[in-house]
Amino acid sequence: MLITTSLPDYQQVFRVLPGNHLLLTPKGKVVDCSAGFAQLAGQPLSEIAGRNSWHVWPATPNNTKPIAAVLAQVQETRQPGTLLLPNQRLTYTPVLSEGDELRYIVQSIEHLATPAPAAATVPATNQPPGAATETALHQALADADAQRARLQSLFMQAPAAIAVLHGPEHVFTLANQGYQELVGARPLLGKTIREGLPELEGQVFYNLLDQVYRTGETFYGNEMVAHLDRQNNGQSAPYYFNFIYQAIRDAAGAVEGVLVFAFDMTESVLSRKQVEQSENELQHANEELATLNEELQTANEEFHASNSELLSTQDQLKALNLELEERVRRRTRAQDLAQQEVERQRLRLERFFMQVPAAICVFDGPDFVFELTNPAYQQMFPGRPMLGKPLLEVMPTIKDYPAWRTLQEVYATGVTHEEKSIPIPIARTEGGPLEEAYFNYTQQARFDAQGKIDGVLVFAYEVTDQVRARQREQQTARAFETMTNAIPHQVWTSTARGDMDYYNQQWYAYTGSTFEQASGQGWQQFCHPDDLPRQQTQWAEAVREGRPYQVEARLRSQQGNYRWFLIRAQPFRNEQGKITKWFGANTDIHEQKHLEQKLVESEQYFRLMADRAPVMIWVTGPDGHCLYLNQQWYDYTGQQEAEALGFGWTNAIHPAEAEQAGAAFRDANARRVPYNMVFRLKTKQGTYRWVVDAGLPKFDSNGEFEGFVGSVVDIHERKMAEQALRLASQKLATTNKELRAANQQSQQANADLAETNEQLTRINQDLDNFVYTASHDLRQPVNNLAGVFEELKRSATFHDPEAEQLIEMFEGALHQIHSTIQGLAEVVHVERRNEQFTPEAVELLPLTNGVIQSIQSQATALQAEFQLDFSAVPTICFARLNLQSILYNLLSNALKYAHPDRPPVVRVATELLPDGSPVLLVQDNGLGLDLARYGNDLFKMFRRFHDHVTGSGMGLYLVNRIVQQAGGRIEVDSTLGVGTTFRIYPREQQRNEVVE
Repeated sequence: MLITTSLPDYQQVFRVLPGNHLLLTPKGKVVDCSAGFAQLAGQPLSEIAGRNSWHVWPATPNNTKPIAAVLAQVQETRQPGTLLLPNQRLTYTPVLSEGDELRYIVQSIEHLATPAPAAATVPATNQPPGAATETALHQALADADAQRARLQSLFMQAPAAIAVLHGPEHVFTLANQGYQELVGARPLLGKTIREGLPELEGQVFYNLLDQVYRTGETFYGNEMVAHLDRQNNGQSAPYYFNFIYQAIRDAAGAVEGVLVFAFDMTESVLSRKQVEQSENELQHANEELATLNEELQTANEEFHASNSELLSTQDQLKALNLELEERVRRRTRAQDLAQQEVERQRLRLERFFMQVPAAICVFDGPDFVFELTNPAYQQMFPGRPMLGKPLLEVMPTIKDYPAWRTLQEVYATGVTHEEKSIPIPIARTEGGPLEEAYFNYTQQARFDAQGKIDGVLVFAYEVTDQVRARQREQQTARAFETMTNAIPHQVWTSTARGDMDYYNQQWYAYTGSTFEQASGQGWQQFCHPDDLPRQQTQWAEAVREGRPYQVEARLRSQQGNYRWFLIRAQPFRNEQGKITKWFGANTDIHEQKHLEQKLVESEQYFRLMADRAPVMIWVTGPDGHCLYLNQQWYDYTGQQEAEALGFGWTNAIHPAEAEQAGAAFRDANARRVPYNMVFRLKTKQGTYRWVVDAGLPKFDSNGEFEGFVGSVVDIHERKMAEQALRLASQKLATTNKELRAANQQSQQANADLAETNEQLTRINQDLDNFVYTASHDLRQPVNNLAGVFEELKRSATFHDPEAEQLIEMFEGALHQIHSTIQGLAEVVHVERRNEQFTPEAVELLPLTNGVIQSIQSQATALQAEFQLDFSAVPTICFARLNLQSILYNLLSNALKYAHPDRPPVVRVATELLPDGSPVLLVQDNGLGLDLARYGNDLFKMFRRFHDHVTGSGMGLYLVNRIVQQAGGRIEVDSTLGVGTTFRIYPREQQRNEVVE
């Protein structure tokens, strides 16, 4: 039978393997590499091939001796070896020939999440030998292609009608000229039998093909009629065929198609029927002659009765005899013509018998004397005379083989016998050496006219080349299996339709499955339910469109755990570009995926924390370009990200200082020294405020400069105070001169001056203390922030397992900034707001809604409910920002200290006392406070009463301070485990200022 499947290109398979792999000579020279290695090394194969492996892999130049030692070990032991380098594991797998000679070494490079000790050789383990060499693979492919081409040429030139049908739908994959002539110019290849020959519908042939494909049993048809439309004009005509339907099996023995071998017997059948018709007509004429003879005899008997009638009868008899003789002559000529046609058909069949590409011989008698051999049979035994000689005389060695026994059984029983790929030793020349050849043959008894067996017909063809090719293919398949089992990835293959037909041992070791469970579409049961629909869709699209397949998905291990894998596959195409196979691999990326997720979460957390920091934070690259600004910058300046990054931030600096600030930063960046600059920064309202911009250079673990991390702090009030102090000093000097000139007013002026000077001194001292405290406490957290940020970036790049600890350090530093700076700054701001902002009529409902909106994310997460009721007093006279600060502290505390067993319910309302004074009430159902224990310390600075959440201990102190400075008071009523109620009483005169 014709085998049309092609061997895969294993060089292509090696090059698309995932990961980093090199194919080396035994001395360590590079022969080939995978696509992953070439991409990572940044060099094409043409520059890699022929060099030592340690020269092409960037991480190994300083480890030449350990690598040479491992290669020597592999050469000596023929066993795999492993070398551990920092962050890498190198595995060397030997590839042995059939004679156990070392042909190649496969080097696999694997990155390690945890650095390994300095170059260390891991003892070799007992693994299977390596795959066959690339040369052997190409030679096997070339031999198989040559054999296939030769067989295809023979089949295409055969005088019989031959076709190969593939699959259960019987798709034409081959049809020779003889078969094509059955249907004229109608195209067949690529079509099913029902599409190519629709006129066979309703005849027996579709069912016969289905039966052969289903059972694998050969069907023989003898002079069966088929109605065909050979002229393709819609008109079918009967034709007679002798044919064979024979199953085609793959390497595993499964039926994959049907071979059709047919002879057109139409002329022979029609000739025989014409002869039979002529014989019937001759017999009918003889019967008429007999009847006439009987009539003549009757007429003779009546002759004596009437002479005249006799004479008349004799005349009639002569006429009848003449007519009968003419009929006999016509029948004789017709019979001669029919016999000539039969002889012509016999000669034609004999010519076909002698020309058919299959080997055919006829044995006569029980000694199996060669009666007839066609050229194809004689060609297998060149120069050896056969005709007229017994089989044992020509091939005496066959007596020891089953073919001789089955030949005798066929002669004895008349039962046809078939064999497939049977080995028979033959000497192709007389006296020549024996060689083992393989044959497919059929032995069929020959019967004489009496139905007795008088010989045996043998129909055979040599399949030695096909068997050898199949053996090489099986050997190549074993080599491929050995190679795939030697790499750490899960390797699999599938049919062109996408049904899995092979997994390496890594798959079975991970999933704990069997081939029966995972073959076909069985792989889907090991996929995570959330990933499976996406995998099914992408795999179906890849198979349908013939494009590479890649997806990240989770697979279940035999312990029931899911791990992330990178699943990739490439289609393999034959010479016609048709996909015949898929090769795929699953790479474990679970740790990488986990680190990526942690990195994303860490980056999100860092940005969240940075955006909530009370200062403007910035980060630059080595070239000085700004890469990041936190939200505080954009809220302060009104710039957008696109216009602020790079050097766009300098556009927000006052034109008088912009050039100087930019130059100072570029100089610090070039010299990699700390940067500090004071300038005016434009706010989003269009005004300029004084700020201090400070940054520190950051370096990676190797000392490489990575840029700056810095912050911008608003110091406008301090700057104004300094200017006021300078003006006051100038005024003081002028006043001193005036006092000296006006001696009579000196005492009073000196007293006024002393008082003013004392007041200014106190203000200056307070400001200096604040600036000192703020700058002192800010410097170290900023340094910590820069160091933590650098470590965070490093861990994100190299997957450092200490990333979580570094993030905690970042949180601690940020918390220190937030607690110290914001707390102290808020105290000062409260004092100044009381001086700068006068009370005004504030509508409570929109103000409270604005505060709730600012904490909406926390409220949503806790499912908090806010109950607002300002019907009693909708408006209160108070400094707006101070009242907003009071509500923000109390409402955020209500959420922060919510009871864990129930959602927070916060009530904000107003009440009107009998004397007309307003009361602002904030009530929650949270944890509550132990007033008996903490009541005296409730409004003190830096006091905290719950440790399960972070805080600065400044909130209630600021609330109480604001209320007191406004001339009011605050009362607290709290029950532990029930909740807390705050009542704020504005200053007394508000009883007359409440706006209805």
